[in-house]
Amino acid sequence: MNAAKEKLEIVSGAAEPQFRNFAGGFFRKNAFELIQEYCTKQFFMLKLIIFDWDDVITLGSTDGYFKCYHDTLVELGVRLGPEEEHKRILAKWSMPHREELRELLKETPELLDSACTIYEKKLFGDTFVNELRVAEGTTALLQKLHTTYALCVATGMNPKLLKNVVMPKFIIPNVFSQIISTYDIADTDKHKPHPHMVEEILKAHAVQPEQALFVGDAKTDVIMAQRAHVTPVVVLTGHLTKSDAEKLNVKFIIKNITDLPAVLSELSGE
Repeated sequence: MNAAKEKLEIVSGAAEPQFRNFAGGFFRKNAFELIQEYCTKQFFMLKLIIFDWDDVITLGSTDGYFKCYHDTLVELGVRLGPEEEHKRILAKWSMPHREELRELLKETPELLDSACTIYEKKLFGDTFVNELRVAEGTTALLQKLHTTYALCVATGMNPKLLKNVVMPKFIIPNVFSQIISTYDIADTDKHKPHPHMVEEILKAHAVQPEQALFVGDAKTDVIMAQRAHVTPVVVLTGHLTKSDAEKLNVKFIIKNITDLPAVLSELSGE
């Protein structure tokens, strides 16, 4: 009996260091995996949401711009067929209005300066803003998102129009840490769909592309986001249809901006 007990103690004593090594290795491995998982989640945690503005936050922008361009041509006595006018406007979409008007007035470039003056009066007057509206719940959504994420804007809208006319008209809170417009970028080669605007925002916020979303309505928005390696979200309140967005390999497609929380829940695994 004593011999058996002594033998058991010897075996147990011999095994103890091996068990300690095994247990220590097991817990170290699992601790490392937990830390690795935590760091991975932190790295991929969404920190930044970038919005296009036109037909994303305020709706009806496309109609407003088209009306301003059309009325400008009418006032100048320039007549283009509806299809040609539409095609020329879209050819320079998201660029500053001088570039748009240059395209529309290819045959009469001497009218460009006058056209810009007329257009600006319509843009900053009632012609444009009377076409605009916002989806119910947009303001509340932006205020809520602002408590968790950095919110920014990358837009083709004139920044003076945006800040001095549109935002006050719709009482949209100033929750945006950065607003970049194509009007701020002299090099037209860096306008949408070039990733420059998104890259500048990422850099300013020290955020990796994997930690950001871009919410837009147009093909140029999607391509810009993809070139910057940022996940695009398409709202169906502007240029793209669901089919159009799917052809661009967009995973997240929503009816309007107020459906964005569903995307955020999916990304967070809720």
